[in-house]
Amino acid sequence: MFNIGSKEELDFEIDKLGVNTLRGLGIDMIYNKKSGHPGIVLGAASIIYTLFKYHMNIDLDNLDFINRDRFILSAGHGAPLLYGIDYFLGLLDIDDLKKLRTINSKTPGHPEKDITPMVEVTTGLLGQGVANAVGISYGEKYLRESTNKTIDYYTYVLCGDGELEEGITYEALTLAGTWNLNKLIVFVDLNNNTLDGSLDLSSHEDLKKRFESINFNIIETDDSVKNINEAIINAKNSDKPSVILVKTKIGAYSSLEGNFKAHGSIPDEEEFFKIKNNLGLIPTTFEVSEEVINSFKEKVKERSNIIKEEFNKKYESLKNKELIDKLINKENTYNVLDIKGEYEEKSLREHTGDLLNKIANDFPLILSGSADLFSSCKTKIEDSNRNIYFGIREHAMGGILNGLATIGFRPFGSTFLAFSDYLRPSLRMTAMMNLGVTYIFTNDSITVGEDGPTHEPIEQLPSLELIPNLKIYRPYDVNELIGCFKDILKENKPSCLIIPRNNKEISISTSSKGVESGIYEVIKNDTDNYINLISNGEELGLVLKVSKNLKEIGIDNRVFSIPCIKNIKADIDSLWKGHLTIGITLASVEYLYKFTKNVIGINTFGLSGSKEDVLENFGFTEELLQSKILEYINK
Repeated sequence: MFNIGSKEELDFEIDKLGVNTLRGLGIDMIYNKKSGHPGIVLGAASIIYTLFKYHMNIDLDNLDFINRDRFILSAGHGAPLLYGIDYFLGLLDIDDLKKLRTINSKTPGHPEKDITPMVEVTTGLLGQGVANAVGISYGEKYLRESTNKTIDYYTYVLCGDGELEEGITYEALTLAGTWNLNKLIVFVDLNNNTLDGSLDLSSHEDLKKRFESINFNIIETDDSVKNINEAIINAKNSDKPSVILVKTKIGAYSSLEGNFKAHGSIPDEEEFFKIKNNLGLIPTTFEVSEEVINSFKEKVKERSNIIKEEFNKKYESLKNKELIDKLINKENTYNVLDIKGEYEEKSLREHTGDLLNKIANDFPLILSGSADLFSSCKTKIEDSNRNIYFGIREHAMGGILNGLATIGFRPFGSTFLAFSDYLRPSLRMTAMMNLGVTYIFTNDSITVGEDGPTHEPIEQLPSLELIPNLKIYRPYDVNELIGCFKDILKENKPSCLIIPRNNKEISISTSSKGVESGIYEVIKNDTDNYINLISNGEELGLVLKVSKNLKEIGIDNRVFSIPCIKNIKADIDSLWKGHLTIGITLASVEYLYKFTKNVIGINTFGLSGSKEDVLENFGFTEELLQSKILEYINK
């Protein structure tokens, strides 16, 4: 890809004014709104300015250009810096900047995907952007190798030194070094401060040794445009991922320069004028030099034409364009038509793996990753390079999958349901960004047995249902499983597929089509006197057996399966028709309270023992469950 940024091309005078203009514009936004984070705006402006003016390859006429460089502001509280760059490039106007941190503006408090130009991911939760960047860079390397280098962009990410304390950054960056993502460049805003005080209060880590140990190229620099530019050139020439440690001063040019209090200290009028004077700027708000704007935009446009020409030449000579075309056209949904499960006696985990493999054969955008549980979750795509080995790093897995989804892939990630807690912040961001990531969580109940309470999920299922914009699918058998895959792949949305470890049963009454409606009758009843039983997943099999037993003793009943609660559009009360309705779940009872207050479930942690003994202890045998249902009937 076209590179620019040699020493001769720098214009030191205009760049000094440009960096200070960016600082001043950020302070204008914060001062105007009386809200924000001036510390990073004053401290890290030269990093973003240098990167975008001299290195970022973007197409201002097509911000979705597939081979553009990606920039992730993981330190999302520095959002005014990115909004200032957008203004320099004509992508935002002054009115947008004046609306910083207001409802329905293009300039929210932290960068939000699909709201602001050139914001690739939603950031703010520290560390998430770093993991997203690793995912985006992994996708670049995969595409580079799959398209004869037609795709070959750089991924840049800016984080703070305090942010590197978040465990997800270590998880993700260790993988970046392991995978040798040599087109990933990480800037660290090295100001030695956190919100509560000096970084030394909580960390004495030697960052150079840390990054050396995980196979990174390490570059140290001050915050001058000249030296940052040279550092980026150095990083681009490395055969490893690079970290650029930029020594900065939090709150530079303010009364709190170098002081941790500068992080979120909003300047009053006196301080505002002092900062503007120290920057050599006119002491009014939102005044920007046209010379700065024109110089900045000219450099970016100069590269833009060249990168488009280079890409078009490579694209035209490429023999197999399918993968790139699907990404360009955003064809990230898949119509599952005639796919069928193998109806032999297999666990639902094995059926899941079979179906995933069949679909992946025809849908090249699917990648499958696992947190060291391919062998148990059965989610490996056989005979392919489309498997991502995350190791025991659930949190980074979620963040990296999010990054992959932003560039158009349909990634799947798998682990045990009890371990979903380890990736909850990443999963929340999946839902918030509305990304087409599917999490396959297996070993979904107390039937894990001997592994005991640490591995037996109780509260996870209902708590996942609480996350907005996230569909939870819990099939009972392969019939419903097929319906889940159809529903998941027909749209590009966040989803979780919850699978038991043991279940091999298949019912002639279940339906793949029932998944679409979210709830449907598995066992019907034509009499006037009956009860309703509702359940899903593995325990539905037990309910079906008890249903039969109840009918034999004269208690008519209907049985409903609820494979996807968020798919339900029907009026729930109208389904019950005024009859006693009982929910049965191997999870916390709150999971089914939206359907009925009569729920048989588990409100304690599990136990270690055989599957049969654990089920009996919690009252989930045919005899014991039937007895509990009769108690409700006889109340």
